[in-house]
Amino acid sequence: MIRIVSFLSVLFVLALGGCKEPPGQSGDLSLLRAGSDVVIKGIQTYQPQDAVAGSNDVWYVVTFTFTNNQGMTLAPRINHFVVQDDQNRRYLGTDSGSAALVGISNYDGVLKVGEAHDYTVGFRVPQDFRGVLFYDNSF
Repeated sequence: MIRIVSFLSVLFVLALGGCKEPPGQSGDLSLLRAGSDVVIKGIQTYQPQDAVAGSNDVWYVVTFTFTNNQGMTLAPRINHFVVQDDQNRRYLGTDSGSAALVGISNYDGVLKVGEAHDYTVGFRVPQDFRGVLFYDNSF
């Protein structure tokens, strides 16, 4: 009986060893600066599953809090979250379409002025991308 319990304990520990976060680097908040209305909580980086030889794209999966200070009630759209570099190249957010984004689910309700909500959004950007994250309600 003790052997069976020990064996099952070892199997349990081995099974838990497979339950790790997906590969990626976390916590490098220097990759993005928060624009107005955004507080960045974390960043994960992932190589795209469809990367071809020579591609230098990565996924930044960013967790942040967005506060609606847009002056009107707003139902934030994920593709209106934008990262922009110092050369004004813009990359729109998404929460689907890649293995790096599996399991992401975002609030899709309305935010009154001053209300905040947490979001997790992916951005496919060039490797070593540095920029600012903000919400663009102009398009």
